[in-house]
Amino acid sequence: MYRLASGEGSLAIALPLEPVHDSVDRVTSLVVTIGLLATAGASVIAYAVTTRAFKPLLRVERTAAQIAAGDLSRRVEMGAPDTEVGRLSRSLNAMLAHIETAFRSKEQSEERMRRFIQDASHELRTPLVTIRGFSELYRHGGISDPDDVGAAMGRIEGEAKRMGQLVEDLLTLARLDEQRPLEHRPVDLMLLANDAVLDARVNAPDRAISLEGLDGGRAGSAPTLGDEGKIRQVVTNLVTNALRYSPAGTPLEIAVGTVDVLPGSVHADGRQMHGSRDSVIEIRDHGPGIDEQDASRVFERFYRADSSRQRETGGTGLGLAIVAAIVAQHDGTVRLEQTPGGGATMSVRMPWVDPTADEDGLPQDGEASDGDTETEAPGAREDTSTGPLAIPPRPPQPPGSGLTSTSG
Repeated sequence: MYRLASGEGSLAIALPLEPVHDSVDRVTSLVVTIGLLATAGASVIAYAVTTRAFKPLLRVERTAAQIAAGDLSRRVEMGAPDTEVGRLSRSLNAMLAHIETAFRSKEQSEERMRRFIQDASHELRTPLVTIRGFSELYRHGGISDPDDVGAAMGRIEGEAKRMGQLVEDLLTLARLDEQRPLEHRPVDLMLLANDAVLDARVNAPDRAISLEGLDGGRAGSAPTLGDEGKIRQVVTNLVTNALRYSPAGTPLEIAVGTVDVLPGSVHADGRQMHGSRDSVIEIRDHGPGIDEQDASRVFERFYRADSSRQRETGGTGLGLAIVAAIVAQHDGTVRLEQTPGGGATMSVRMPWVDPTADEDGLPQDGEASDGDTETEAPGAREDTSTGPLAIPPRPPQPPGSGLTSTSG
């Protein structure tokens, strides 16, 4: 508004505001529209990025659900190893592998236990039925003749002894499964082999039983560390097994010595062995041998190539299982090989130790640490023929380690 110069009035000039309001409305609509579109676009992009980033975790979730349903063989797909998800997947797969191994071991252990209980029940049922049968027959007056009564009592006593021996073998296996600590003392396998030869000549005077070296020469010292009573039981079981399953009158050799560890052998922790030796004892018979299909199972519990239940022929199938368990506790191995010319050879290998070393593995005072360390056991120069033999005194043995030990 402008005042006129004459003072008689004023002049007012006005413009319409509709264009301004229209412009403001248009700008507002544009800003809102662009903002909404930008927000929607950002949301879509964020969703896509987040979904892509968490896709490995979704796979982990699905895999975990499948594992929870019982499929322990499932594994998480590996992501990039330099990312958190990749490291998580690798750790989860390692954990799942351990869990699967543990479950498989548990299932196998339960299966072995069920089979073991079934076999033990079957073995115990036979002597129990015999004892009960003869007892009821005698109680009902079915046996009156003194000779018949004596025969029945003899059968009852024999089956009771068999059942007692079976229980002792089962107890031995149970103790071995507990992995009880052993007494590790110096033991010379040649001394044990010499005792086994003397015992076998007394129990089988019709056989030619000899002690020799691994190469057929003179037997040499084979020192090792272990529980002498347990190792003696190993030798006794193997000799008894050879005498039982080879024809009467056939020869039997017990070979002792040391050998270099085979190239490529490794320790239990996977380390390569260098410059190691094994002390070896072999029991060689000249019987019919063992079929290949039976050879892979002879060390299983209650397994017998002869299905007979008679003690004199079939045994109980625990002797070689006890042998394998004892040798394994001593970090050794037992293998079945074919005897040249026919027969079976049971070869037991145990870690060789320096007989001149103390408990720390250092040579003792006054004794050489190298050179020939072979010694000749007492009685090693005895005549190896089957004629009369003067048996020297034997070291004391723990109960249950004699020649009556069960043999499979």
